[in-house]
Amino acid sequence: MIGKQIKGKSFRGLLNYLFSKKGAKQIGGNMEANNPRELAAEFRFSRQLNPKVSRAVYHASLSLPHQESLDDETWHEITQKYLQAMGFDMNQYTVVRHIDREHDHVHIVASRIRLDGTTVSDSWDYHKSEVVIRKLEQEYNLQSVQPSWGKDKHSPTTGELRQLARTGEESVRVKLQRFLDLATHDSPTMSELIEQMQQQGINVRVGYTRTGKVKGISYQLDGVAFSGTHLGKAYTFPGLQKHRGINYNPKRDDQRIQKLIEQAVENSTLAVPKQDDKRRKKLIEQTVENTAFSVSVTNSLPIPEPANWEQIRLNLSKQYNLPNSLLTEVYEKGWLYASLAGQAIFVERTLNDVPTQAKQLEATGNFTTIPLNSEMTKNGSFWMATDTTVKRAVLLSDPIEVLSVIALESTVDKEKRKPTLYWNVGDSEQLPLELLRSLDTVVIAFKDHEKVEELIAEILAELPQAKQVSPGQAGWNGMLTLNKHQLKQSRIADSQIWEL
Repeated sequence: MIGKQIKGKSFRGLLNYLFSKKGAKQIGGNMEANNPRELAAEFRFSRQLNPKVSRAVYHASLSLPHQESLDDETWHEITQKYLQAMGFDMNQYTVVRHIDREHDHVHIVASRIRLDGTTVSDSWDYHKSEVVIRKLEQEYNLQSVQPSWGKDKHSPTTGELRQLARTGEESVRVKLQRFLDLATHDSPTMSELIEQMQQQGINVRVGYTRTGKVKGISYQLDGVAFSGTHLGKAYTFPGLQKHRGINYNPKRDDQRIQKLIEQAVENSTLAVPKQDDKRRKKLIEQTVENTAFSVSVTNSLPIPEPANWEQIRLNLSKQYNLPNSLLTEVYEKGWLYASLAGQAIFVERTLNDVPTQAKQLEATGNFTTIPLNSEMTKNGSFWMATDTTVKRAVLLSDPIEVLSVIALESTVDKEKRKPTLYWNVGDSEQLPLELLRSLDTVVIAFKDHEKVEELIAEILAELPQAKQVSPGQAGWNGMLTLNKHQLKQSRIADSQIWEL
């Protein structure tokens, strides 16, 4: 038996989807209602007991292999034992069985809020679920089936595992993978999948080429976005069809998909003045057309304008001698984008990839800090790291310095380079001290040391193993520019694959 689970925000949206499937049948639960509208109204009771819980919806599916089947009564008995073991001992729930697929499976919709107002913990719930399912398989003499969907997804990073161990909270990337695993269980159409994701608070972007062919898909949850590629091959647009059985027909789905995305963009751009209709329309068109940026769009951050990116890339390349290939990769990862005003916006984030604020590059070469949701925070920064376990950290003055050092170090023999975290520091409170203290090598590499003596002293007090290296007032970007001028051509190939 395979179990999948996800937390969401909309009971009505999920119930509408489950009951709309051909052959859907409500087979159990502890609620009076028997249709989406009335069930959602009934679930509202537990929501009112603890309004602070934003993701009150618990959605799990239990699935048997093709050759096995159970009757309704046994299925309901199994779901009751599963919920009890998962901590849902006094919660509202309903069970819907789907018989439109070759394999027998049920969906559980439950409130995470108990009837005493407390909330079911989701700490280590994936591992707990696997243990419960193995016991149920033995009790009911069912075939043991290990989940196969993990093979075509990217495994959790070290940082994500540390976050889970420290807080019990999965990373956004893992949550997105988990949701897609569950939402694709019944092989919906592509437009149905996107609509269901939007109902659960996940923002989706599908990009089209000028000839109308799909060129990519990305997902955003809690202000953090990932392209399908960064989730795993099963979550790309073609991967959803090949590995998840999503039914995609361009004639049937494309118009519906674009309408859904336009509606989502309109809802996310309420900060644009109503009288500026041309600007609003242009933003919607550009957002639907281009999926390269994957940053969070909030009321206080500059609105992305993909049409301005090429000019920004050209300016950064010419003015700061940064490699085009490096700029392109940072842009595609969503760490750098172009604003409507034509300025470069560098996204600051935590080590768990949660955006905190941004830095806007001004014409003077200085940076202006822009908070997220009007709140200033210091627990993140603009940073980049190699894709292998970090053994060294370099602390730098600003995002341009970060990119400059990466470009300079890319000319060193790969075998001699240590896996490195490049971290832009403006305040000692921004430092990821737990990680930095575990490293043998920490380099303080600020330009113009005299202006930041106090900051350096604070860092050395926290990190005694740190060493200072000064590039002088011109900084590392000055050294990068000088190197290029002396060689009369870049030693940094623009075709370079950046392992970030």
